Amino acid sequence: MPVKLPVLVEDLPLITEMDKIPLEIIIRGLEAQYEIEKSEYWKSYLVYFYYEAFKKNLNENKIEQAKEFLEKAKNLMYDYRYHFYYGLLFSKLSDYDNAEIEMKRAISMNPNFYLAYYELGNILYLKKEYDEAIEMYMKSFELNKEFSLPLLKIGDVYFENEQFHDAEVAYKSALKIEKLPEIYLRLGVLYNTRYQFEKAEKAFREGLSIEYKPEIAYNLSYTLTKLGKHFQALQLLKELVNNYPSPEVYNELGLLQKHLGFYEEAEENLKLAGDEFKENYLKIQLFTKGLKQELVEEIKDVDPDYYEFLKNVLKEKEHIEQKLEKVQFPFEEELNIIFDITDDEGEINLDEFMFKLEIKEIGEKKKEFLRYIPYIISSMYIVGANPILIEKNVTKISISLFGDGEGLVLAKTLNSFYQSFLFTHDPIDFILEKTLEIISEFHFPLSKQIADLLENGLTSLDDFIENFQVPNNISEFILQLFELFSYNPHTEEIDNIPEKSLKEFSKFLLSI
Repeated sequence: MPVKLPVLVEDLPLITEMDKIPLEIIIRGLEAQYEIEKSEYWKSYLVYFYYEAFKKNLNENKIEQAKEFLEKAKNLMYDYRYHFYYGLLFSKLSDYDNAEIEMKRAISMNPNFYLAYYELGNILYLKKEYDEAIEMYMKSFELNKEFSLPLLKIGDVYFENEQFHDAEVAYKSALKIEKLPEIYLRLGVLYNTRYQFEKAEKAFREGLSIEYKPEIAYNLSYTLTKLGKHFQALQLLKELVNNYPSPEVYNELGLLQKHLGFYEEAEENLKLAGDEFKENYLKIQLFTKGLKQELVEEIKDVDPDYYEFLKNVLKEKEHIEQKLEKVQFPFEEELNIIFDITDDEGEINLDEFMFKLEIKEIGEKKKEFLRYIPYIISSMYIVGANPILIEKNVTKISISLFGDGEGLVLAKTLNSFYQSFLFTHDPIDFILEKTLEIISEFHFPLSKQIADLLENGLTSLDDFIENFQVPNNISEFILQLFELFSYNPHTEEIDNIPEKSLKEFSKFLLSI
């Protein structure tokens, strides 16, 4: 800005009322000054602010006004900038061929103008001419080694073409020059794509430490769910929905609340997500209003497979419950305690459950998990043939006992096994595959352990039983459950397992 800024007398009252001088006032003052004194000094400043006005109007999609300022600048001082900004205008209009021509004209007039090479790279990137785009980005960077954006965009080109290692190198090179949150965002998304969720979390958190950006927080929430840090993800999504509400954020928050057993809150947020996510809103009402025929009918068009499953369960409900009554349930003591704290439908009263078992903090029983697993199994059994209440009970109890990480993934595992055996005729291999896919959504590190075990670590059922060790944590228990059923065991073979919870639950499933 000039040392002395000329301003029209009629604009002076506006300046005194504002901390920042509006662009149009600056331009009016400079235009008047240049009319009086046609010096190169005032002309250069006026042209500069004409281009500033061009950029402002272009960003606001005021194309005709932007063109007017562009021509005003050209009429005063024609140089490479005119073609550079005209290239930006054509790019805004998605006319990439003319945008490319204008950028090349700017470069021919000023071969050292690094921004023109960068913008030409962007145009070529949009035209999917990737090799040429990288060449322009590199020329831009060579002209200004302090300019990090060309390296970021080179990373984008490699990412677009699934050259993930090269993309990572480019992003990290950009960070050595300038630690921009946008680069950390790209790097975190790259790590998510490669299932490197620990690295993704680190990248997103570093980006947020520089500047809070909602897109970084949103992506971090996804990463945290993959790592089993669901309460942390929940907090992020709550902050997002308070400060940057959108249908996508309402939907993600509602789904996570559903998975964690907060069904009423989930229904409220899924309703706010709107028609775009109507399917999820219709489904959550089964958890808040119960398994009713009219609610099942509402999901017929949005999820035909789930509709057929629930319709068949309702049809066969009496038969399934008769089958359950004939099965010897292995945990009578725990079942009696659960019976005392459920309603007529079999839904557990969580407050009474926590009081009865002296649970003061969520997750505090994680180290004693083997002692409490029978309560979870009892909470599923007592419901009978109601898949909605089975899921509700197992979720609420498991998370209250063991927390949001291993607690949730144990709930998902037990629920998937139990409902598969109770309501379907799926082969065991399919049940394992389906359950593994579910686990990968809520605890990817554990799902990778299970996948590695099923692919490389199996021996035989005899060896499994002979070398059996009591699991030290919930993850080990789930691994043992998968390995045991991968052998397609018979009930009499399971009798030799020394740990009661795994043995009795497995026998119970086979007896169903």
